[in-house]
Amino acid sequence: MIEVKIYGVVSLKTNVESLKTNVKNVDELLGIIPGLSRKEAKDLVLLVNGKAVKKNYEFKDGDKVALLSPAGGG
Repeated sequence: MIEVKIYGVVSLKTNVESLKTNVKNVDELLGIIPGLSRKEAKDLVLLVNGKAVKKNYEFKDGDKVALLSPAGGG
């Protein structure tokens, strides 16, 4: 089981702050977050145990995942 924390605009849009799940990889995780389209999900920053990982990362039991919107500027 992994623990997922969702921050910022993504949390506001999906109305989800955290969840626990048994998904195996990032693609599965991004597919189960309600109110989040695949297009929106592809731009998210993903941290696992505090470190940036690639979109093909395979989760391990006990991983702590953070999903964040990318930083904007202007």
